[in-house]
Amino acid sequence: MKMFTEEGLTLVELLMAIAIFGLIATGATTLLSASLGAQAQGEANYKLYQEGLIIMERLTSEVKTTTLLHIPNNHTPIRTILAFSANINEDGDSYFGDALFPRIDEDSDNLLFFNGYGIPGLDDDGDGTVDEIGSGKNDDDEDGVVDEEILDGLDDDGDGDIDEDLTNDSNGDASPGISGMDDDGDLAVDEGNYQDDDEDGTMNEDPPNLILYSFDAPNTTLYKVTPDSDDGMTSAVYATISNRVTFFQTTYLDPDKILIELTLTNADGKTAVFSEYVSPRNRYQKTGKRVR
Repeated sequence: MKMFTEEGLTLVELLMAIAIFGLIATGATTLLSASLGAQAQGEANYKLYQEGLIIMERLTSEVKTTTLLHIPNNHTPIRTILAFSANINEDGDSYFGDALFPRIDEDSDNLLFFNGYGIPGLDDDGDGTVDEIGSGKNDDDEDGVVDEEILDGLDDDGDGDIDEDLTNDSNGDASPGISGMDDDGDLAVDEGNYQDDDEDGTMNEDPPNLILYSFDAPNTTLYKVTPDSDDGMTSAVYATISNRVTFFQTTYLDPDKILIELTLTNADGKTAVFSEYVSPRNRYQKTGKRVR
C-alpha cells in the first residue's frame, strides 16, 4: 500500500502567505478606520443638529407665550439680540382662581426697570446710543417719546410697534382696570387707584421681567442674560447656551411676526443652519386667557 507523506509550506510559500495576509489586514484596517471615522463624524453632526433644534425650540416657544416682545422692534428691525418678558407671575394671581390661567405682567409701572431707559445699559432701539436721557427714564423703547402707547393691541404712535411703551394706567382710561368693569371679580367696580390695573388693591406689582438672548460673535457664544431688576445690564447674570454659534440674528417683520436665524459650527467646519418665523401671540392676551 502506498503511503502519503505530510509536507508543510516551503519558506517561500510561507512568506508569500504572510505577505498576502498582511495586505488583507492593511486594507481591512483602513476600511475599519474609515468606517469608524465616518461614524464619529456622523455622530458629531447629529449632535450639532440636535443642539440647534433644542435652542430653536427654546427660543420660539418662549416668544410665542410672552406678553412683551422688546427686541427686535421696528426702530431697528435686524438685531443680534432677542429680548422679551420671561412670563413670571410675581404676585401669584390667576384668572378664575385657576392656576392654569396665571395673570402675568398685568399691572406694571410706567418704566421697565427702576433705573429706566428701557433696559439700562442696552441700546434698546438700536440707534447706537445707550440709555438716552433726554426723554426720561420711563421711555421704554428709547424713541424720545414717553408712555406713548396704551394697551389696546394697536400701533397708537405709528412707529410700527404695538403696546411697547405703556403708562402705569395701561389702557389709559384713568380708572382702575377697565373703566366700568369688575376686573377682579369681587362684585365691586373701579375700586382703588387708577394705576391698579387689576383692581387687586396693589399697584404696579407685576411688571414684565425681561430676559435676553445675546450673541457674542468673537467668542461664538449665545448667552441667556437676566438683567438686574434695578440696574439692568450692569449687574446682569449670563448663562451660556452654546459656544458653537457662528451666526445669530433676529428680524422684526411686523407686530405679529419675527424671524429667528441660527447657525452652529463644529470644530471641523461642519455647520447646521436653522431659521423659523414665530408670532408673539400672547401680547394680545394680557387681560384674558393666555394662548398655550
